[in-house]
Amino acid sequence: MHQLAIKGGRIVSSQGAVDQTLLIDAGRIIARLSPGEPYSAREVIDATGMSVYPGLVDAHVHLRDPGLTHKEDFESGTAAAAAGGVTTVMVMPTDKPLTLTATLFEEKRQLAHGRARVDFALQAGLGPDIAEVPGLAAAGAISFEIFMADFAAPLRLANAAELLRCLTAVARTGRIAGISAGDDSIVAAHSRPATQDPRASRQAFLDSRPAVAEAAGLAQALVLARACDAAIHIRQVSSAMSVALLSGSRGVAAVSAEVTPHNLLLDAADLLQRGPIAKVLPPLRTEADRIALRAALGTGLIDMVATDHAPHLPSEKAAGEIDLSKAPGGLAGLQTWLPLMLRMVSDGLMDEGTLVRACCEAPAQRFGLYPRKGSLQAGADADMVIIDLRRPSVIRNADQLSRAAQTPFDGWNVPGTLVMTLLRGQVIARDGRTLGSPRGEFLPGRTA
Repeated sequence: MHQLAIKGGRIVSSQGAVDQTLLIDAGRIIARLSPGEPYSAREVIDATGMSVYPGLVDAHVHLRDPGLTHKEDFESGTAAAAAGGVTTVMVMPTDKPLTLTATLFEEKRQLAHGRARVDFALQAGLGPDIAEVPGLAAAGAISFEIFMADFAAPLRLANAAELLRCLTAVARTGRIAGISAGDDSIVAAHSRPATQDPRASRQAFLDSRPAVAEAAGLAQALVLARACDAAIHIRQVSSAMSVALLSGSRGVAAVSAEVTPHNLLLDAADLLQRGPIAKVLPPLRTEADRIALRAALGTGLIDMVATDHAPHLPSEKAAGEIDLSKAPGGLAGLQTWLPLMLRMVSDGLMDEGTLVRACCEAPAQRFGLYPRKGSLQAGADADMVIIDLRRPSVIRNADQLSRAAQTPFDGWNVPGTLVMTLLRGQVIARDGRTLGSPRGEFLPGRTA
């Protein structure tokens, strides 16, 4: 007799959907049965009429733990993930202290133990000092994150020579370098003094980070990665200019790229109207950029969607209502990610197969977690989300489990309801609320 059966659901992958029953033992999917095939299980979840997706895999998450836990921590952030159908998160190193050494990496791993509600991997920060790279790789860093703009020492890279040295060091480990592309000199040249005019301050922020700043950094990263045969992953692609550069890189470098839900669904007009709740880095861009990003995701030129979940308290955001420079950039995205992608499918902006490829399979594949994660094939972890597409729902601030407590998508209609999320065969969330004790496990990175 098997531990669990998920019967009657539409099992969805990038290749399509089939009606099957999933059999689960010891936290893994052991078989997929056609309708009518006999089975025996101690527990049965009836998913008849519903869709079963692999648990989403988010390759770009800031959980603010340690040191910034007034904004978020492992418990609150992974609760939001579980409620949103996200079963694996990759946690960025931009906490306090930054995750720059093997010792700090291990302390962070221990900090998450017993508190994370979903499985997690940890990303290491990398600045000019490359001495810790081998130790961080041995400790299990799933990627090394390089920030080309908007960061001070010890992460800021002064020039191309430092970037080349970093990429070469990462290449030796067989891991991936995550690149947040930009050019601080272009940002400085386009920045203007603060103003007490809300509209002017919002426009000044948009003007301070033109698309060319991102593209200039991206071009440099592509050239240098090719020179040292480094595998790189481009974070938060936000512009048509960057898409064009990615198009030229295919086939000549080990490059992958991500786009955020907010850059697919919002544009600069939302920032001008909404102010700090819509302030993110890189900024929301034009409608033409948004169209180019959607097209690139559809063709696979952009490999995946990642949330860049970067929560701040409502009071911190509200400080920028008059002068936007006083508000931090970033927004919570874990709990709203899948609902927004379902809306894109309903609106004809992507198909269901693209959703699973971009939000489940591609991130797991790129970072060495597939097919254990991002898949519902036999042998995979039984991580999944059951969705009732017959029951529309609404995204509401009041339902958010992140400490950010608000989203620019408040009030958006969604063509479905997330019924439950399972992690390794255990229900961890139902109808937007978490269940049971945290049981998330650490996922060490491995050589590609």
